[in-house]
Amino acid sequence: MPLLSVVVPVYRVEAYLRQCLDSILRSAPEDFELIVVDDCSPDGSGDIADEYAARDPRVRVRHLTENVGLGRARNAGLDEATGAFVWFVDSDDWLADGAIAAAIRRLTADPALDMLIVDFARYAEDTRTSRRSAVARALARSPGPEVFSAVERPSVVGLLHVAWNRVVRRQFLLDEGLRFHPGLYEDVSWTYPAVLAARRIAFLDQVCVYYRLREGAITSTGGARHLGMIHHWELVFAAVPADHPLRPVLFEQSMRQGIAVLGNETRVPDARLRREFFLRLAAFQHRYAPPGWAPPGGRIHQIKYVLLAKRLYPVYSVLRWGYKAARRQDPSF
Repeated sequence: MPLLSVVVPVYRVEAYLRQCLDSILRSAPEDFELIVVDDCSPDGSGDIADEYAARDPRVRVRHLTENVGLGRARNAGLDEATGAFVWFVDSDDWLADGAIAAAIRRLTADPALDMLIVDFARYAEDTRTSRRSAVARALARSPGPEVFSAVERPSVVGLLHVAWNRVVRRQFLLDEGLRFHPGLYEDVSWTYPAVLAARRIAFLDQVCVYYRLREGAITSTGGARHLGMIHHWELVFAAVPADHPLRPVLFEQSMRQGIAVLGNETRVPDARLRREFFLRLAAFQHRYAPPGWAPPGGRIHQIKYVLLAKRLYPVYSVLRWGYKAARRQDPSF
């Protein structure tokens, strides 16, 4: 059994896939497996994956017969994996030189880890520049045990919670029944229950992933699919016990993301959809707000939470228009 399985779901990424696969295989040992899941991609991505599998025995390809979406494609890869640990890498991103070797060294040193969170850098495709994650560096330098649970170091909940910045013990996933749910924001309902259930978490203070910011990515497009964010947060709260001490921290995290998406004109581009998102977020806030919860942030943010609590979308809409007309900069309004 290999120590590590890397799962790469692919769909319409033929322009980026070779860079991704090369970056993974470059420093990977012989005792390693790379599972590429072709999510019925209409371009040449599946052929590229087959090409790599034909020349490298560490690579296996699973071709799905229908397009199932990112979350379910990851599940298909997880079902194929045999490694002690699994790393889900997105096919339009790539790994830094030495990332696989560094992760394997850390996992070999402590094979009882449930989760190894790795640092990353955002790569802006338009400017070809990269910037390291400041939040992750702050976690690495904050006081606390080297191996910890989320309760012991709650700041871990404030990280960017995506599948690709963590390596997870496969048996832990199986024991906890952690699977990806379909739809946009599928990382939300997988990563938060995972990080709260993990008893042994460590952080690798090294840039391992280059996260590509590109035009045409799912998060840079708009539409009703973004309502799925609220659904995935509902799945989080259904999975986390009602008496868990970090539920208030989770709630604050969910509302921060909800407010940000609500005010994002790229993701929520028209008034009708914005009103629906507002009302669904208001219902979510009413249902899950902890007793005595105080809205975080400055005055403007607190006003938004009050308007949500009272379901006053017309007032929110007028204030939003006035705020924008005054040319003040607040990307979340």
